[in-house]
Amino acid sequence: MQEIEGVYVANVTPFRDDDSLTVDDEAYLNHVSWLAEMGVRGIVPFGTNGEGPSVTLGEKLRVLDELFGRGFPIRIIPAVMQNNLPETIELLRALEDYPATAVLILPPYYFKPVEPEGMVRFYESALGATGHTAIVYHIPKYAVPVPHQVVNELPVWGVKDSGGEEGYAEAVLRSGKGVLLGTEDDLWRRLDTGAQGVISALANFIPEEVLELYEKHGEGDEAGGTALSEKLQKARAMTKEYASPAVLKKLAQARHGTLMGTVRPPFVPVPTDYDPAPALQAAGQGAGG
Repeated sequence: MQEIEGVYVANVTPFRDDDSLTVDDEAYLNHVSWLAEMGVRGIVPFGTNGEGPSVTLGEKLRVLDELFGRGFPIRIIPAVMQNNLPETIELLRALEDYPATAVLILPPYYFKPVEPEGMVRFYESALGATGHTAIVYHIPKYAVPVPHQVVNELPVWGVKDSGGEEGYAEAVLRSGKGVLLGTEDDLWRRLDTGAQGVISALANFIPEEVLELYEKHGEGDEAGGTALSEKLQKARAMTKEYASPAVLKKLAQARHGTLMGTVRPPFVPVPTDYDPAPALQAAGQGAGG
């Protein structure tokens, strides 16, 4: 099993800005190529910022086939967000054909509340369909929360913690499992928990800044790291003015020049007069930088 650590990107999915709203495969691959050149450890396709629930299983497999075929020097952890057990199993079985570093599995998110026993039964069935290392996806803002006791009970690598509840990451880490942080909010302090890395949305357009913070934490450079963490928080706040995936695409487009298209409903595109400059400046970057 490959070690899972470092900076991974919750990479966005470009959709063509026309009536078709189809996935723009070439823009997708160009964006990933740029991320690889910038030195990120890996990517997490079709997660929340990748609008995973808005992408069909067939579209995901087509893009993943091209993605793995390009041989990018990065690790790939596909997100599985199918909202029912049969399609979760179908996608996991299809992913067996690819050398994924791991798979990130979200529980079904419509029915609430869900008892821990039901959560365990779902994951046990899903895990039986994959030979890949599995990571539980805990994102209570959008889905069903996964108690740390459930994570600790399952034969998984660990969890992507996008909840950030006090003590959650520490409880998972104490059980001997791993944690990938799912937010850049106060990232320096969150890395102090012992988390192995981060799955970052901001790294879509400022990967070097997120990488630098992660490296400073490893070096123990608290002064430099906390200052950089504050800068990331300001940049993060500026991505929340509109639908986050829509903003992230415009900011990534401003950095590398590839047209990143639009979002699929129910998300709404940013206004046509949206200016990426303030967010880039807050992060210490400029267009084309």
